[in-house]
Amino acid sequence: MLDMFSGMPKNRGMTTSLTDSQIIDALGGTSETARLCKVQPASVSEWRKTGIPDARRMFLELARPEVFGRARARRRKPDTSSVPEPNPQ
Repeated sequence: MLDMFSGMPKNRGMTTSLTDSQIIDALGGTSETARLCKVQPASVSEWRKTGIPDARRMFLELARPEVFGRARARRRKPDTSSVPEPNPQ
């Protein structure tokens, strides 16, 4: 999807500055991205021009966080310091 002001591909909420085409390459290319998303390679080829659909992007961010620069955040333990202890009755 293109930004209506700049004409550049939108990077909806990404933590990196990769284009959609670069993301597809980082995922292993058109065929591998298609396999991950269970779609035809022609669909992924079209994403290089029109942008990765939001739902597919969310799935890919979960499936391959290292491509999106989130591997470190995913491995980090959640902060439980503010969670109250259970009250046994």
